[in-house]
Amino acid sequence: MPTFATIRADLDTDRSQINDHLRHLLAGEHGDANGIVQEAMRYAVLGTAQRIRPILALRVARLLDAPADLACRAASAVELLHCASLIVDDLPCMDDSATRRGQPSVHVKFGEATAVLAAFGLVALASRILVEVDCSGDERRRLLNFQIKLLRSMDCAGLIAGQALDLQLTGNRYRRTDRQVTELKTVPLFQLAVEAGCLFSDLDANEEALLRCFGREFGLAFQMTDDVLDGEAIPPARIAGKLTTLRAAISPFDARACELEEMVDYLHARVTGHRP
Repeated sequence: MPTFATIRADLDTDRSQINDHLRHLLAGEHGDANGIVQEAMRYAVLGTAQRIRPILALRVARLLDAPADLACRAASAVELLHCASLIVDDLPCMDDSATRRGQPSVHVKFGEATAVLAAFGLVALASRILVEVDCSGDERRRLLNFQIKLLRSMDCAGLIAGQALDLQLTGNRYRRTDRQVTELKTVPLFQLAVEAGCLFSDLDANEEALLRCFGREFGLAFQMTDDVLDGEAIPPARIAGKLTTLRAAISPFDARACELEEMVDYLHARVTGHRP
């Protein structure tokens, strides 16, 4: 296992690339009278963030030798959608969270109306950037297919369903159903991140199945890690089993999967208290 310092440095390199791309995308936004919505969009996206979803996409793309620029665009679309979902999650009518990533939530900083508009703006931007690009006919076809998957991930069978279920559950009932909430709210964007990384590669059925499995299991493991850090008592054996499943999913790729292996190490470091 690499040292925590190595994991941190490697993740920071990918995180920096994603942050630069997000800044570029958001700098081009314009249109509302005094710029307050764009300011709220940038505030929601360009703060302290792990960027795990787009980093996952970039690393899958490198594993498959996919074009870096288009993979980064698809990865950024996933992150923009994720940030939009966080704005909505934090609203008083939803989870009513006053802070996000150590600073005031978007609705606290800018007001509820602007927060809602900013969320809509980020969803629109995430969708647009997938088709507002010069590329070949085959690449455009792949991007259009991914755009459909991106939009479907939000619908009433995905993120919206997860948030609706989350709002209905309390106490013991929530604890019995938290896996279902995770499957609907957390897992889809991790699966979408893997899809973004696979977008410009032609995989055989087995390779595609393995990477899809990795994306789903990584989403479950990521949520489990967050739950532990929030104080939930999860048996260590259950966490270890999930990390073993992740490693098994990518083992057929051998040394090519070293960067995905490092992401599993990252989760292990977080959950054991040695956060890189």
